[in-house]
Amino acid sequence: MSNRSACWALAGILLAQPLFAGEAATWPVATLADAIGMQRIQYSAAQRAFGGPVAAISPNGEKAAVVIWHGDLQRNVNVYTLTLLDIRLPLSAARKPVPVLSLDFAGDPDDPVASPMSQLTFLDDNRTITYLGRDGDNVAQAFAVDTQTSQVRQLTHHATRVHTFVAGADGRPLAYAATSPIGNDERAQRMAEDGVFVWDRRLFPVQMNYFSAFPLLWKSNGQTRQYFLADGARPDPIFDSAQSRPAKTPDMRDHTAANNFAFTLADETALRGWASLTGDSSGKYLLLYPYALAGHDMHTERYAYYSAGRGANDYKKRMAAPYGLVDAHSGRIERLIDAPHPQFDGEESGDPLWTPDGKSAILYTLLPDAPAEAPRWVEVDIATRRMTSLGLPKSWRPVAWTDNGTGLVLKGPGGRFGLLHRDADTGWNGFRDLGAAQGFNPDWPVASNGRLVIGVKDASLTPPELAAYDLVTRRTTLLSDLNPDLHRRRYGAVETLRWRSAQGKDGSGFLIKPVGYRRGERYPLVILLDDETLHQDGNPFLLDGVMQLSGHAVQMLAAQGFMVLYAREPDLHDVLLTPEEGVRMREHIEGAIARLDRDGLIDPQRIGLSGWSRAGYYTDYVLMHSSIPFAAAATNDGGGVEYDEGMRPFTDEELHRIRTPLLIEPHKLASLVQQTAMADRMAAWGQPTEILYFASGAHLISRPQHRQRSLGTHIDWWRFWLQGYEDADPAKADQYRHWEDLCAKQKKNHPDNPTACTAGKS
Repeated sequence: MSNRSACWALAGILLAQPLFAGEAATWPVATLADAIGMQRIQYSAAQRAFGGPVAAISPNGEKAAVVIWHGDLQRNVNVYTLTLLDIRLPLSAARKPVPVLSLDFAGDPDDPVASPMSQLTFLDDNRTITYLGRDGDNVAQAFAVDTQTSQVRQLTHHATRVHTFVAGADGRPLAYAATSPIGNDERAQRMAEDGVFVWDRRLFPVQMNYFSAFPLLWKSNGQTRQYFLADGARPDPIFDSAQSRPAKTPDMRDHTAANNFAFTLADETALRGWASLTGDSSGKYLLLYPYALAGHDMHTERYAYYSAGRGANDYKKRMAAPYGLVDAHSGRIERLIDAPHPQFDGEESGDPLWTPDGKSAILYTLLPDAPAEAPRWVEVDIATRRMTSLGLPKSWRPVAWTDNGTGLVLKGPGGRFGLLHRDADTGWNGFRDLGAAQGFNPDWPVASNGRLVIGVKDASLTPPELAAYDLVTRRTTLLSDLNPDLHRRRYGAVETLRWRSAQGKDGSGFLIKPVGYRRGERYPLVILLDDETLHQDGNPFLLDGVMQLSGHAVQMLAAQGFMVLYAREPDLHDVLLTPEEGVRMREHIEGAIARLDRDGLIDPQRIGLSGWSRAGYYTDYVLMHSSIPFAAAATNDGGGVEYDEGMRPFTDEELHRIRTPLLIEPHKLASLVQQTAMADRMAAWGQPTEILYFASGAHLISRPQHRQRSLGTHIDWWRFWLQGYEDADPAKADQYRHWEDLCAKQKKNHPDNPTACTAGKS
């Protein structure tokens, strides 16, 4: 074990069982400042925002580039730093990460995963990194930075935002995708100068059965991707996603039309996280995803994947699309395979991996000649289109080529790694499961130079760090020490809780006990719903929310005497978009409460419930249909309507079932319009509702002041209703005066519902 590994092992012991109890007792509890100032690892450094490796590896395999960021509350920006890791063997703890370039970024309300540095790629010189970046308030463009001098040069100068790009070995851009220019937008012009019918599909092609304001608020223009060759000789795009729209505008009330894949492909708000553009080593070919034409249907009804198992839902069917093979010299595009590539299988799918010689590509796909078979990883010969299956077990996927270029490094379920050999005569064989790297978080993407795997190592009480796993020696070495101060905090103990619902379904989540927990005492409980940000594996650091950083103040609530259940979402794929979806979630939550009550851990009269995004809808549903008397609730940029019936507004009969004070937190105007319609109707008959609105907040809030206000308000809300506590900060006097009025309404209208609030306390 290296010296640094030994130090980290000791740190883990200190957190679990301090050597000096008196010293540990003096450590401060976790605060909002800790959550905002924490040094965080950007989830993906290269390729897609929702996937791709956590680091970019240099061609010689000696360096790894990652992006680290933290919030600067005083300046209200996040600071992103491109950082180099020396990963030459043998690894040494003395090699500290080297910062190369830092950029301030205030976030993008229209892009929840925006970053000023993404899609990192090393050039062949092993010192230059190309990246997709933002220079101040300018739109995203392609850049290159010299990691030795930190000098930056801009590679593209497109008039609109660049989504993705491919550069040659010398740094010269080969191709890129950009947002279409707004130009003469008939819709915007008509709305500004004339009256419009909202049902007019010539102006508003995206319609919903309900929520009539949505077409007016949806930013359709500016979302279409246009693909260009970067040689300057072709000013016109070679392809744009508008070509995926059907020739005739569909009637979305027709379920047949609603299931048409071509219509949804036009919607970048859904697809941009999976869109990709990759190039072979010679710069001759590109792979573009998604590539589809309105007149060439995928006939998804042929494929068993879309009618059984986890792939069986209309959303995935509508998104079915193939890869397009682009000649980088002429711009000619043709389908690589006449079959869809299900990129929504997060644990198994991913971007294509070109072979070192550029003659073939490895990708995840359904097979046109075997529609009854499950999707798989195959090698596709570019010249002949011959497909060879890799024969990988379920849930395994390739990460990189081995250092000798004759095999693949694989990532499997539960954080396991493996190797696959390719023989010139016998094809792919020799699969080896190497097991899991101890402490690696399996929910994080990894990167590899063929010998080492770079990933993230953390635990429920240990902040994330970058680590390297040696595929030969099976040893793990820490590469960073990002948050030394967070190792000297008093945290609430974290344990995995498992339970069964009324239907016998298994449930699980993380139970965070109050700091200073005393056995036999019953505590107020806050249940936080995650909307699948928590996966079924892994033991993540739980300072605040996982992957979403507003509202869910996990350890800060534990520091204030709360029991917190951060519940994993149950498997809903077989009931998604059906009436049973809400029922299963209600029984899931009720089963957890019953388990905690039986164990004598919670006060059943002081329970709060909160959900983000679709889990906000689950929160609304449970409040309407559960017999549990929740003392308070909160929704975080989600809910307000019946999701499973075309976003239907809740009826008055449904809303009258809610007997719980509700904090509603919408982000941006569309969310506000949807959720305040519900709040206004409830307020009309005296039901306590509060609205905290972020006009420029993305769905995933990241801006420091936004986060401080969101996290702080949710803490205040739970303490007010579940503990009867008000913060003495004079700046919050008006907030509490308003909440005291809500408390008086609650006690008057629902005297049987539990609450700890005090009306008229001021």
